Parts: sequence; structure tokens; C-alpha cells
Amino acid sequence: MNKNITITGDHVRLRPLNQEDMILKVKWYNDRSVRKTLVVDEVFQLEKTVQWFQRLSDNETRADFLVETLDGMPMGITGLINIDTQNRTAECYCVIGEKKYWGKGLGTEIHSVLFQWAFEVLDVFKIWALIRTNNPAIFRVVEKLGFQIEGTLRKQAVVEGQRIDLHSIGLLAEEFLPAHVHFEVR
Repeated sequence: MNKNITITGDHVRLRPLNQEDMILKVKWYNDRSVRKTLVVDEVFQLEKTVQWFQRLSDNETRADFLVETLDGMPMGITGLINIDTQNRTAECYCVIGEKKYWGKGLGTEIHSVLFQWAFEVLDVFKIWALIRTNNPAIFRVVEKLGFQIEGTLRKQAVVEGQRIDLHSIGLLAEEFLPAHVHFEVR
């Protein structure tokens, strides 16, 4: 869906994820500090991750991007999954794998430019996500953008052998509060 699309904001650029980026995905998703923010339990292996990526090449229900600085330094992965064109909904995800970019407000900008693209270009009506209840950084991001907590899914997932609660959050197009000035799609 996003094979040739690049989205640029004030400080970040989202470009289509490619097979070479799978090395970074594996590195980031296996980092214990990063994993504390995710709802995944598997240990990622490069060969399986490359195979996963190859299977996704024609999947119209996803839009996956590598996030980089404006000068091309990779920092994370973001995108939309479960894109439902009939109901005009999509689930979002974002992983900032390079810790030197944590705490700089970039998560808010990454989500902001992704959502503007989704609302304006893809004509999505609602973006949603399931997030860990013990991740204060993501709460700050979603509040700034206008998300609402729609419910708590008690003991919904098993991560590292422990059952955890997840919040279901949602953002309607009319509630979206952009957190960036510059926005360009090429």
C-alpha cells in the first residue's frame, strides 16, 4: 500500500520499510528495554522476519514504514495494520528502537504525521490500538493527539510469562490534534 510513499514531518521521515530494514527490526524488537513497551512475546529471528516481510509485499491491509531523522538516521518502525477500507478503520503501531531518540517528543510527531496521512490520504475514520497499561510514555503521546481510552482488556495478553492488561484506545478523525507543522507526502 505504501510502496513509493515517503511522509516527512518537522523532524522525522517515514519511508517504506524494505527487506534490508529487517536487521534493525530484529535488533530493536529483541532489545529488553524496547520490549517493555511492546505487546509481543516472541524472540525475533532474522530469517523468519525476512520471510514475514516477503509475505507482506502484496498485503493491502498494512502500511509499514521505517522512521528516520531528516538526515537519514534510522530510529524506529511505525505503520498501520488491519486497515479496513469498508469500515474506514486501522490499527496503529510504533516502535522507537534507538534509545537516544527516546524522550524527545519524536513519538508524538511520528504518530502525528502517520495519522494525518491516514486521515487525509487513506480516508480513515478511526485509528485504534491496544497498548500496555504500564507505559506512561505512550499515554503522553496518545493524549496529545486526541486519543480516548475506550476500555481496559483485563489480563488480555501473555508477555514474558505474565498476563497483562491492555488499554483499547481510539482516535476519530474529528478528534485528531496534529503535533507537527511541516507535512509532506511524496
